[in-house]
Amino acid sequence: MKSAVKDMPAVSTDRVAASPSTPARQTDQNPASATRRGRQGGLSRAILNLKYWIWPGTNWVSRDKSAVVRHLLRGTDDRPVRTLDCGCGNAYFAHEAVRRGGTCLGITIHDWERQNCEVMRDFLGVPADRMEFRTDRLDRFADDSANHRAFDQVMMFDVIEHIMDAHAAMRQVHVLLDDNGFVFLTTPNRDWQANASQGRLSRHEDGWHVRNGYTFEQLETVLEECGFEPIDRLRFGTLGSTVVQKIQHGLFGRFIDPLTIAFFPALKAISVLLSPWRDPHTICVIARKKSV
Repeated sequence: MKSAVKDMPAVSTDRVAASPSTPARQTDQNPASATRRGRQGGLSRAILNLKYWIWPGTNWVSRDKSAVVRHLLRGTDDRPVRTLDCGCGNAYFAHEAVRRGGTCLGITIHDWERQNCEVMRDFLGVPADRMEFRTDRLDRFADDSANHRAFDQVMMFDVIEHIMDAHAAMRQVHVLLDDNGFVFLTTPNRDWQANASQGRLSRHEDGWHVRNGYTFEQLETVLEECGFEPIDRLRFGTLGSTVVQKIQHGLFGRFIDPLTIAFFPALKAISVLLSPWRDPHTICVIARKKSV
């Protein structure tokens, strides 16, 4: 979720009625059409298999911070952990929450992102009542009293740096969490300078960063002022991931996704070989909603 304030266009649910003169399932009788559909279906499955193979994705920052899933709450069949994923990305973190005995609702301001998450969910065979996705804004979602105290944990991974009024966003999260619920926040480490060679900030909420992340102290101050108790700190990033990102952005350019996939084994080897040297690009704070 790149911003908490932008409206998304409504998705039309109108369906065009078939013309009476059009034969029912006409294309089903055409062997060539059936062959094309089979090829398209096979291609779609191949793409989804590829996405699953490289999960959490081609973004090496996301690959590093995916280690945060080890800290997610664990539930049981009788008492699943109710999870809200603010900015659900490619559904990786939502799926990890469900794998740990939870249910997950992911919200995003991008309808295309919601659709992609639903396609991945169906590919994985996860029931929709366990992993649901909606196109919605955090502020509007929090305004609905039916959502108040409805979640045991909230995930906001690399979201808060896109929001001008961070305090308002965290107050909205506060009303959504049940008593003693956890919020997991990741954001760029403001002291990390590997990407300081170019402009990286926006004056407005336009999908890019409105601030270059936070320090631990800054993020914890926001949380404390909004009714949370910071209870843990985590750091993500190594020299390996820094080198890979320099290769991606310096050499691959606008072909970053296909070239990352093509050279994925080599990039992964670089990241592993240089992983003993820490270079934290991302910080994470886990905080508990204070009891009233």
